[in-house]
Amino acid sequence: MIARNRIILAVGLMITTSWAIGCNDAEPASVDAHEPAASTAEASRPLNAKELLDVKVYEQANGTSHGLTPEQIVKIQDEMRKAPVFQNRFLGTWTLQNPSDAWIVMEIMYEVKPDIIVEASTFHGGSANLWAIILEHINPNGKVITIDIRDQRVSRAKRLPIAKKRVEFLLGSSTDPKVVEKVHRQAKGKKVLVLLDSLHSKEHVAAELEAYAPLINVGSYIIVQDTAMASIQAIDEFLEATDEFVADRKRERYSDTNSVRGYLKRVKPAR
Repeated sequence: MIARNRIILAVGLMITTSWAIGCNDAEPASVDAHEPAASTAEASRPLNAKELLDVKVYEQANGTSHGLTPEQIVKIQDEMRKAPVFQNRFLGTWTLQNPSDAWIVMEIMYEVKPDIIVEASTFHGGSANLWAIILEHINPNGKVITIDIRDQRVSRAKRLPIAKKRVEFLLGSSTDPKVVEKVHRQAKGKKVLVLLDSLHSKEHVAAELEAYAPLINVGSYIIVQDTAMASIQAIDEFLEATDEFVADRKRERYSDTNSVRGYLKRVKPAR
């Protein structure tokens, strides 16, 4: 049995593009749609096709160094689907953001007034539209660049006028050199805020920090979401190697934050 607190911490890890393979504009499956957890007698049975898919997409989101068995991953998935965060909508679009952290992001947006918000992980497009709507009232010329390995945006999110006006979608990995180069080209000379919410493995987050930290202006942030597991190790190593950024712990005002030590503020200019 996986400890309850570990399951709660893991909820944020699935706020990612990889989780919802096959999802469309419909509601997420209800808990009743899933088979009950296997009994002890069934623990050794082969996983069915849906459970194997759950394991696959979990590892797309979190890497393969998590140390969990496939059965534990399936149990985590079942618990996650019961979590309140999986019921959240923004303008009718399924949007997997922790409301407490979204509030902090909006505060930071007002203070920084970025020209560009870079979002790694688009999912259905709800959060990109949320940032774009707030940005419209802060910086009339601002835009959101959102990146994903697959285009899972639902038609409802793409049809919004704000999405057409202020959101640019880039298809590819957030660490793909071509994607990184394109973002750097658009961000040159601009005030930039970066949100990292894609693959949560240590290696991937470390690569994202290396790729996007140079874009951050003094006073702005690179925000790593869902730091509960491996990505926090990448943050610690990043901070040990530089004095240009600090973890702004004052931003962790809410006990349910998914960005523990993840609000990384640039305090010194790049050398």
